[in-house]
Amino acid sequence: MQNTIEKSFSHLGTGVHYGRPVRITIRPAPKGHGLVFKRIDVDAKKSLIPANHKYLVEGELCTSLANPYGVRVMTVEHLLAAFSGFGVTNALIELDSEEVPILDGSSERFVESITKVGVREQDKSLTVCKVTESIKIEEGGSWVRFDPAEELKLSVTIDYPNTLIGRQGLSLSMSNGAFMKEISNCRTFCLKNDVKEMVARGLALGGNLENALVIDQYKVLNPGGLRRKDEFVRHKMLDALGDLTLSGVPLFGHFTSFCGGHKLNNKLISKLFSSSEFYQICHLKESEADKLLGYKFESGNVGYRAVG
Repeated sequence: MQNTIEKSFSHLGTGVHYGRPVRITIRPAPKGHGLVFKRIDVDAKKSLIPANHKYLVEGELCTSLANPYGVRVMTVEHLLAAFSGFGVTNALIELDSEEVPILDGSSERFVESITKVGVREQDKSLTVCKVTESIKIEEGGSWVRFDPAEELKLSVTIDYPNTLIGRQGLSLSMSNGAFMKEISNCRTFCLKNDVKEMVARGLALGGNLENALVIDQYKVLNPGGLRRKDEFVRHKMLDALGDLTLSGVPLFGHFTSFCGGHKLNNKLISKLFSSSEFYQICHLKESEADKLLGYKFESGNVGYRAVG
């Protein structure tokens, strides 16, 4: 079944790239609505931007969407990952600026809010997208690919030589609550040496040690240190999950990334839907329900249980 949140909730924060204050309010939405952003600071007739790969625009260091009027929303990935993690398929996301607030640099604050307000099952069947053919996108030494699978699986490798990060790799099945336990609180990160360049390009203007991990070669500059020793690769998995949410329906497939990022993720999701030979849209079978990211408790409430 499709799902929405039980009650509205809001957050005040800052956009990590432009550094502008922003208020975001997430509201329940009817079945069949989908995940839709609404810019309340623009003309109402031009304000809606569906969270769908058809609205992807090229952005730097984040995933951005724009509607035919040129109205844009940026840094959508952490929020979309939280929606996928809970199996939320319908919501209206109101913003008074162009960027989703970065909050703590992960999905944790959104997860806490959704947990608090609850998730409501809706009386409409759920369709899923199944990857049917292997596809790959390469750029330089980086690549991402999809292969057929009976659930959503993420396998990610990153490599930052001569730094504390080094090479990290992880492969996880994302079914049945794994998002909450494994990646939801893993924060975005950058190298101290790259900060000056990003700022010169007009990016990362709202970044600080409260919303991003900063690495100075072999040292973590954040006073609290890491939440996990491999927090870096886990955050890249969180980013990938958010980007894949732009399929518009839950995905069943094996996503693999080697030193990829938003740009390649977005190209891969666009290529997936470029031809019907690569995917199949079908109704979810009852026997496949436990393969979804969100977990349905016996009480009827949609949420999580711990994995393992």
